[in-house]
Order: sequence, then structure tokens, then C-alpha cells
Amino acid sequence: MSVKKAASTQAIDGVIRKNLPRLRKPGVLTVRPGFEIAGHQLTGKPAVVVTVHTKRKNLPKSEMLPDRIGTIPVDVREATAHQRLRAHDPAAAALTQTFGRPEDKEPIWPFEREMPSGKLLTAPQSDTQRALAGRLARQPATDHALSAHAAKTQIPYVPAAGVSLDPVTTKTTIIAHVSPDAALVTLQDFLGGTQQSLIMGMYDFTSGTILRDFENDLAGTKTLQMVLDNPTTKTDADHDQTDTQTVDELDHYLGNRAKVVRALSRRDPYAAEWMFPYDYHIKVIVRDDSTLWLSSGNLNNSNQPDLASPPSKEDRDWHVIIEDSGLAKTFAAYLNQDFASASNHQASNPIGVAAAISDANTKLAAEANPPPPPFKQATQTLKAPSTSGVPAKVFKDVDVKITPLLTPDKLQGTPNGQYLSTVINLISNAQHKLYIQMQYIESSSGKGDNYETLLQAIAARVASGVDVRLIESAQYGEKWAEKMKQIGVDLTANISMQQNVHNKGFVVDSNITVVSSQNFSPVGVETNRDAGVIIEHAGIAQYFEGIFISDWNNATPFVVGASKQRKGPSSTTKKASSGKARSGKSGVKRPAQAGAKR
Repeated sequence: MSVKKAASTQAIDGVIRKNLPRLRKPGVLTVRPGFEIAGHQLTGKPAVVVTVHTKRKNLPKSEMLPDRIGTIPVDVREATAHQRLRAHDPAAAALTQTFGRPEDKEPIWPFEREMPSGKLLTAPQSDTQRALAGRLARQPATDHALSAHAAKTQIPYVPAAGVSLDPVTTKTTIIAHVSPDAALVTLQDFLGGTQQSLIMGMYDFTSGTILRDFENDLAGTKTLQMVLDNPTTKTDADHDQTDTQTVDELDHYLGNRAKVVRALSRRDPYAAEWMFPYDYHIKVIVRDDSTLWLSSGNLNNSNQPDLASPPSKEDRDWHVIIEDSGLAKTFAAYLNQDFASASNHQASNPIGVAAAISDANTKLAAEANPPPPPFKQATQTLKAPSTSGVPAKVFKDVDVKITPLLTPDKLQGTPNGQYLSTVINLISNAQHKLYIQMQYIESSSGKGDNYETLLQAIAARVASGVDVRLIESAQYGEKWAEKMKQIGVDLTANISMQQNVHNKGFVVDSNITVVSSQNFSPVGVETNRDAGVIIEHAGIAQYFEGIFISDWNNATPFVVGASKQRKGPSSTTKKASSGKARSGKSGVKRPAQAGAKR
């Protein structure tokens, strides 16, 4: 963090401490230094950020918060479900963060103060920390679950032996497609072509429609081998059942032809030890050792929506099917090794921890805001518009160079991460365009670590005049983009927000595409199990680029006044497709909302 930004944050904290009586109003949960966000756009003004339990109108004057303190605006925000739960049950809130999905992780704000005490939220003598200790004493199941997570033993990561992640040049057929436009039907065709076996690694498998496809398409003597994570299942239309229920049903229908183990992620109560400190976040299926399906999306209803009966939320995801036995066998070797590693470390009795997590998430769901009203549809027409969105496109027998990407693997003979090294090199060589669409981009630490080096590589491309455009999910990116303004590499001037983005894809210079499951976060680029491919083929790149541009034109710049052509990210460290990209219930412009006082 730069001296200037640190002084500004500390100065605002000083203003907060001097004005605590003016901020002690009914319903106020926390106060902290931050940046003003109006209508979901960053104004760039340092602000006092006040979190309230619920925004209300027509308050008596005695309960109203000031619009500003001196020259500093007061930005009042309604609490998230986590913030509400933390205020009255910090133990359950801690459990949901420890075992929750990465996108639901809350940033830590070092100067955030609880109210009404005004003490730092993380201070040992704060009301929050004292309540946490008391709750844990009265909630032995929660205490046991948190203790079990802390005490779980790490075992070494084991890569596939004798398998190279070097680029391969091949002639192959690739099917490019995206969600929500053509994801499910293309996946169903892929599954329907199974002759012998499916080998897969998956983060989340909770779609009832896809589960029935598996049961039908694996009839006879066909087999399934799967390593599956156990992320928290949200209480929404994304999920027809839990991952555990999916496993139970596959076991029932396929019997001993289904071999399923739970991933060795630290958060998974079904794993006795951990190999991956946060997530087994991969989304890969190998069919008959000859064809590869690889995606940014899970097997759930929002990532693979059924457009004949659309769910309430349809996400933007990118997918490829690659008909190349060599590449398929490379990924199968890693999936086989993951299966072998996990088979020896399954938990004998996960029920108690799983029940405590479920109970905490029920409490969290009870604190959730009501769903927002439907957003007005916004569309951008590409050439030859189609009412059904952009169909999958088959690139048959094309000459192409493909680089597999895997975390947490290292480059052979070096201590460097294969994903980070390869992707930083790719970004650093962008000459004209760098288009990246991510569910979220976490802020960096300001300490020059490996993740910060990745963001610095992007900043360097902007500084050199490359057209850099970053799209993030409006639901998850905003909190990290605000923190990015405060610490680390600041790319906010190049960010637009779009509804319901789950993608993790790039297009570079209209010639190279990255399709992957790696989010931009320290764990996403270094320690999770994630997978992707770099595809060097102009036609494929231009297919995804056309969809990206359609999304970009429908997205909202995060910084107030930023134009569609962004320039000049700063660092607070010293240092084509035909058709119309279907927005469905994603890719639509967030309406401006006044930052009303409660």
C-alpha cells in the first residue's frame, strides 16, 4: 500500500473515532474507511462507509445519519446476510465463511469498527469477538466444526506422473459454446456420445436435469469415475439437490459402475485430510479417453441452464469440447491421480460437521435480502441477429496449439506455478487487446506477492496502450473492486460490472482464447485444483470475442465517468460470432440506485 493511500485510510478512521456519537444510530452495524459507491458505481471519493441492518425511509431526524462529516461523504449500505448474521451470531457467521463458497467470501477491512462500541471488529476485546467466544462455548457442534477444520492434516499434492503440461500442436475438432446460449444442449450431446466411460473432476453437481442425463447415458456397462467437491448448496434455483444427494442417486442407479470420492479440499467434511486448502474447483469431463469437455461452469442450473424451462438466474460461462485423445489422456491422468489420492483419505464420520455447516447456512439464508426486482433486458446486436442467442460453433479438423493449464501444478524443474507463469507470459505479450471476463478479481495485498504480480502484468499492458477490458460479476466483483481502490494494484478504471457472470475467460489479440475454471484470487491462481486451456486459433478467439464485446456493451463501468475505452490503471504499490449473445437473466445492465440514507 502506498503511503498516500495508507494515510488517507488512517485519516478517515481518525474522523470516524472522533465522530462515533454521530454514527451511533439504531440499526448501524459497522463503520469503516472506504470509497463512495453511488448507484453501484465508484465515485473515487474517500468515504465513511456505514453498514446498516436495513435501509428505511421516513426516519425521524434523531435516527438519521449525516450525509457527510466535514468534506467526507457518508456512504450508507444495507448489510449482507453475512454481516447481519455476524451481528447476532458470530460463531455461525464464522462457520459459513470458513466452509462457504469462494464468491461469498467477505473482504477483511483492517479499520472496520463494530457499533455501537466503536471498537475494531477484530480486536480481542470487541463485543463481536467476546460474543464469538461465548457462542462457541454454547454451540459445541459449531466449535467442533471449526476446530476440525483447523486441525485437519495437510498431505502433499501428488501430480500425475510422467505427464507433460507443455503446449501441443494438433489437428482436432473443437466445439466452442457459452452459457446460457447453448451450454446444456451441447453438454447433453457430449454425454449422449459416451461409449465406455466418463472420468471427471467437478466442484458442484446439483442439476437434476444433468443427473438424469448421466443415468440415461451411462446405461449398460458404461462406467463413471468422479472426484467431487462439496461446496455449500445455496437455497435457490441453482440447485435441485445437494452434492451428497447426487452421489447417493448415482450410487443407486449405477451401482458398482459408479466410483465417486470426495475431493481433498480442506473445507470438505467428507475428506479426512486436505491436499487443496480451499477448493477442488475443476470442471472437466473426459469421455472414452478421447474427448475433453472443459468449462468455467459447474453442473448446476444457473451455469448450465435449461432454456426450455429457464431458472431464475442464468450465468455467463464459456465451454469447449476438444476431440483430441492426447489432450484427453493428459487430463484423465491428472483426474485419475486425484481419484487415487482422495480414495485413501475419505472421512469415516462427516455427519456431525456437515450438520453444523448446514445449520449455520440455514441461519445465513434467513438473513438474506429479498431478491432484487427483475432488471430490464438490454441487448446488443452483432451481425445476423438470432432470437435464440449464439449457437455452439464447430471448428472441424483445425490446426491449433493448445496449452493445458492446471493448478496447483509447477513448471517442470522449477518452483513456479504453471498457471501463473504461463498466464503472466500470455498477458505480458498482449499487443493490441486483452479482454478478461471473471466472476470476481480479488484485490492484491500491496506486498508484491505472486498474485499481485499477475495484476501488475495487466496494469503494465494498460500503461503500454493495449486495449484492456475487464468484466466482473455485479454480484461479487463490487466488494473486491472497492478494496482494490484502497490497496494493491488498482485496475478499477478498466472494470465494468455485468449481472450473473461466472466465467473465467480471456481473449488476447483476437487470436488466443483462455477457457478455464481459475478465478483471479490468490487461491484460484495458485493452490486450488483448477483447470483450463489456452487455445491459439483466430476463429475460436473471434467467436468468444464477439460474445465478450456484446457483454461489454451491456455492462456498466464501475468507475463513474469511465468511458468504454479505458486508460491508465494506477498501482498503489510503488512499483465473432454470428448471432446475438443471449443475456437471458444475465448480462443485463444494473439500474442506477441512489445511495439513500437509512
